[in-house]
Amino acid sequence: MLDSAVSWGQEATDTLTGYAQFAVNEHQENLAYNEILTNPDVLSDYTLKFFGPEGPYPVYESEDQLETVGYPTQSPMQQMGQFPAPPAASAYQQPQDFWGQFKEVMDRDPANAWRVINQAPPQAVANKLFVME
Repeated sequence: MLDSAVSWGQEATDTLTGYAQFAVNEHQENLAYNEILTNPDVLSDYTLKFFGPEGPYPVYESEDQLETVGYPTQSPMQQMGQFPAPPAASAYQQPQDFWGQFKEVMDRDPANAWRVINQAPPQAVANKLFVME
């Protein structure tokens, strides 16, 4: 029994030490982010490195720089044809037809009439409110 208590204590100590190390690392990372965001010189240096030629997102300023090995040089206009066509707009439903359909649903199943209202075009509801006033 004593051996199991000692092993449990050792595991608990290891776990707590791991949590403490994690908390220290997170605090140091938080301080680093705070330094980057509050010190303009550090932010400027970080940004220049991040978008520089050695950073993960290099920014090129001329066509000659685009010829770097490993980066596609195809113009964005050539890639535009790869997108699917946008969906066609649905036909506008006349307010009279909408309110007629709403009345039919209210007569048959009033508990589900809210679904018809949710599908209403905004102009239909606005027209009905305007008439009611």
